[in-house]
Amino acid sequence: MGTVAIDIETISPGVDESTEVDFLNSREFELLCVGVGYRATRTSEPELEVLWRPGIDTGDEYQLLARFAEWLAEHPVDKILTYNGTDFDIRHLRGRASIISDEVRDPSLPELLHRELTVPTHRDLMHDVIRKHGHRLSLEDAVEAHVGERPPDTRWRGELISSSDIPSLGEEWLTHRSGLVQLDHAENLKATLEEYVNADIGPLFSLADVFDGREHPET
Repeated sequence: MGTVAIDIETISPGVDESTEVDFLNSREFELLCVGVGYRATRTSEPELEVLWRPGIDTGDEYQLLARFAEWLAEHPVDKILTYNGTDFDIRHLRGRASIISDEVRDPSLPELLHRELTVPTHRDLMHDVIRKHGHRLSLEDAVEAHVGERPPDTRWRGELISSSDIPSLGEEWLTHRSGLVQLDHAENLKATLEEYVNADIGPLFSLADVFDGREHPET
């Protein structure tokens, strides 16, 4: 059985800059994409993939969740890796599935996703970091501290992208994909977003290996 690393990116169409976001409330987020990495064995190279929402509508988010459940079913997994996944990624995958199932009147979606996400081990690496340091670290700082190198930066039009930039960039790309606007830079924007997501997925395997003592610890 293999290991999957999961990282979601979200948009918040109903939330403006003046609104205080409740990060535990799945109604304040919608899914943009699900980044997945699969490692069949401890020594194999992880295979990274980004599953994209095909458009801006509710049905498009439903399609993304259904595709993610299908992807999990296609990959034999006994361990899930996340970084803050307990309070964010896994929480909102389940939460959005429940909300969307009500909106599209398909009660099978939450049950399907629950079944595929129910594996022997979900390892939230944020918990390892808190036990080690006594407080939270960003993924970038945790990887630098324990793996010895920082995940690569992602830039859009010369500017460094942070997590707070993803919702607006994601909504821009989705409105293009839905045919509501035409963007000359759509493919470059998608490639940039994908680069950002992959930079959050790949290091999870190395971080888990270090905490398991399978690689040299930090000096």
